[in-house]
Amino acid sequence: MITPLLTINSAIVFTVAGVIASVLAVLCLFWVGAFDKVGFENTGTPLNLQGIPISIGIYGYCYNGHAVFPNIYSSLKKPSQFPMILFTCFAICTMMFVGAAVAGYAMFGESTTSQFTLNMPQNLMASKIAVWTTVVNPITKYP
Repeated sequence: MITPLLTINSAIVFTVAGVIASVLAVLCLFWVGAFDKVGFENTGTPLNLQGIPISIGIYGYCYNGHAVFPNIYSSLKKPSQFPMILFTCFAICTMMFVGAAVAGYAMFGESTTSQFTLNMPQNLMASKIAVWTTVVNPITKYP
């Protein structure tokens, strides 16, 4: 019999590490803006209609965990709670994405890059933490 490389317990550890890494990267962005004197005062055009299609694609890609939905559903003690769990998870992710987008735009304006970590000052500890959590995050998604 072939045994899986990762057991359920180690997969949960990786999943929790991924969630922590995502939240930590966003918190580092807020830290740099609020406490490391970068500030939230940039201005510019808040809506670029030509960028809407790519924005929708990127936004949709952020929810690409659909392959795990059957596993989540089958592991629930009360499967009737599945819709509420999905709604709660999507709401939390949406708030985090919108918060990062607004903070990134408020801090860096129209010069915000596709990865906000590229805009953060490289000499700050919060920037280094954000970059490394961004590097580690895809590894935690593998299991």
